[in-house]
Amino acid sequence: MQPDLHVELHQIRSRHWWYRGRRTVLGAILAPYLSSIPDGNLLDLGSGPATNHDLIAPLGRPIFALDLSAAALNLSKRSGYGTGVLADAVSIPFRDESFAIVIATDLLEHIEDDSAALAEISRTLKPDGLVLVVVPAFQILWGWQDEISGHHRRYSPSEVRQLVEDGGLEVVRSTCMNILLAGPILAARKLLKRTNLPARSENRLLPEILNPLLYAIFAAETAVVSRWDVPYGTSVVCVARRR
Repeated sequence: MQPDLHVELHQIRSRHWWYRGRRTVLGAILAPYLSSIPDGNLLDLGSGPATNHDLIAPLGRPIFALDLSAAALNLSKRSGYGTGVLADAVSIPFRDESFAIVIATDLLEHIEDDSAALAEISRTLKPDGLVLVVVPAFQILWGWQDEISGHHRRYSPSEVRQLVEDGGLEVVRSTCMNILLAGPILAARKLLKRTNLPARSENRLLPEILNPLLYAIFAAETAVVSRWDVPYGTSVVCVARRR
């Protein structure tokens, strides 16, 4: 990920429609499983500049924020976000069965050996512990944001399920999210590709005045996605347990 993108994400994480909408939908997806998770710590794997703060902090568990970027962890520290750990997700520096919850949102696409990261998640998760995996969906949606973020790939729902199961975890939910905006985003990215302009952050393309409208559209799917698995969207969400 480009260094200046960490600063941008830290600045917009609380107000940008994408991060607000993601928190709303993910919170609803996680809610049914929280009461059955064992006691223990939470690992935010690939925590970045505390972009998950408003989703995870309300869970009331001790948080360990692991990231490969010292710059991202410094920004995270400014928010008082958990205990920062500078490390690689394919070599987590904690003993087996250390965490009751592992959060890996928009992480695996950054890792060349994503199966190694899943193996580490499984190793460090307690029995009956919960993992939340979120990745960008469908290669056809590849765009500027993938390029500047250093992504290796996007995923189909079946690819994510197979990856998680091969890592020794039991999938309990697998769905896509950001359904209603997936079509417009696909059209916009195809148009941007035709311009041949250099890639830059898509977060800055739309005026902030549209944030409330886009958030409302994103959040409107919560009642659907929290109950049913949906086959198409801009992200794949997978909830799994340690067997």
